[in-house]
Amino acid sequence: MATVEELVQQYQTDKALQDEVAAILADGKISISEFLTFARKHDVDISLADLPKYVEQAKQLGFIK
Repeated sequence: MATVEELVQQYQTDKALQDEVAAILADGKISISEFLTFARKHDVDISLADLPKYVEQAKQLGFIK
């Protein structure tokens, strides 16, 4: 099971992951279903309650404007 930190590190060099994240963020929002599908696909141990925290982190990293 991957951690969020490991996935962020992978994002730095993985073009397919970058494209996947860009597609999710194309509308400027992250839906609950998109979040859960992404987490399951990448086997990330994260709860729905953590979504606001990670959205804020994504903004700080420049993933979301």
